[in-house]
Amino acid sequence: MSDLDATPLGPDEMPLPMGVQAESGALFPGLTAHDLKHIEEEPNAVQARGASENTDFLAVADVDPNKLEEAGWGVIFPSNIDPAVRTALEPLIEHRRQQVGEPKLFKIFEGPSGYQPGDTVVQWLSRFGVGLAVVDPVLGVPLYLLIVASPDEIPFEFQYLLDAYWSVGRLHFDTPAEYRAYAEHVIAYETSATVPHSKRVAIFNVKNLGDRATALLHNQVALPFVQGSSSMRPLGERQGFQMQAFLGDAATKENLTRLLQGKAPGGTPALLFTGSHGVGFAANDPQQRARQGAILCQDWEGGPVMPEHYFAASDLQGDAKMHGMIHFFFACYGGGCPKFDTYSRLPDGTPKQIASEPVVARLPQTMLTNGALAVLAHIDRAWAYSFQVGRGAPQVQEFRDVMIRVMRGERIGQCTDQFNLRWAVLSTELADARRQQEVFPGQVSDPVLANRWVARDDARNYLILGDPAVRLRVQDMAQ
Repeated sequence: MSDLDATPLGPDEMPLPMGVQAESGALFPGLTAHDLKHIEEEPNAVQARGASENTDFLAVADVDPNKLEEAGWGVIFPSNIDPAVRTALEPLIEHRRQQVGEPKLFKIFEGPSGYQPGDTVVQWLSRFGVGLAVVDPVLGVPLYLLIVASPDEIPFEFQYLLDAYWSVGRLHFDTPAEYRAYAEHVIAYETSATVPHSKRVAIFNVKNLGDRATALLHNQVALPFVQGSSSMRPLGERQGFQMQAFLGDAATKENLTRLLQGKAPGGTPALLFTGSHGVGFAANDPQQRARQGAILCQDWEGGPVMPEHYFAASDLQGDAKMHGMIHFFFACYGGGCPKFDTYSRLPDGTPKQIASEPVVARLPQTMLTNGALAVLAHIDRAWAYSFQVGRGAPQVQEFRDVMIRVMRGERIGQCTDQFNLRWAVLSTELADARRQQEVFPGQVSDPVLANRWVARDDARNYLILGDPAVRLRVQDMAQ
């Protein structure tokens, strides 16, 4: 692929979509001027966080976010939680209870205190006398919160907003046995005498033939991670991590399979970043539930997408070795899929339905039941603009910040806060741009408005799947 295929996006270009339609092999459609009429504003509390002078801190100053005995931990169940799911998670709940110690900082939100159908974040918090603000765990809502529900029971939007101030993760599986498997893996990792990994980070990033979106992702995110630049070292070098790189032609399905089986040189990494298109299936396709958001590998060279081109949950066999791993997953629908497309509308302006119901994607679910501690993944569609330009710095800096914090052994819920801060700042900038366009028509072009929209939503749409209190035991890892 020529570097001409990776020409950075210009200010007058509409956002470049990520994601490929399985049946045709076509890229997901871009935005139109019609779509821009349906941009929704974020709550004032989000914009307020972006304007605050204390944006670097989620918790009050006398709380160390990496100490559960100070930050606290809680679990949020929906009002109709299956008792078998509650029982299956009891080992993890008790494990966290013992770590927190102080009863005031440990909460199980269930029954009347759990999520009620139709709850907004503000309504839910108000039941405990708390608002959207810097978190003081002693007031009744701990900093680390684990949502245990499908996105149909507790919406993705509830998690987005709650995560603007709290450190929030989600678990959703189809069976109680899967919840128990995840709980047992986390407890085993945190209590065993040794850890399964040395200090290794792997970067897997495709550069599909003739595809500008993955070329930009490869050149602007993956290469700086692996090679460093004039202003930064290679990713993980300062933290003592060794690099495993699978870029471009090396980012094949076979190599990803071998990596997750522990058969690649160096074994399974403690931290994995994958960057690719996500495969999208139509709402009426029976494969959608099992394969939506699968990793489209380098094997695809255009045309209809076949199973040999992508890595899906079904490709994780019993010999997968992901115990104690954290996965940063960049792909459309990598973490899940909403019922309605956030961006595209039907000609009459009504939302475009893309799935029968909102779902957590099957691939990260399967990774978690096979030993992964957490998966940081994207809900909904992703866009190339999201990693090219940010406020003051490209988003590669925020990607990098998350991963460095993981490699320093910080809890995953704290590691991801740069995305929330970016969401807050971009929400304010998008609101200002829309007001300027209304008052002075023509001064803000459609491409500028569209790019600010997708950049804001991209920052918002990264979610933690798994317990937000997990972290790598880097102090126990060999070099």
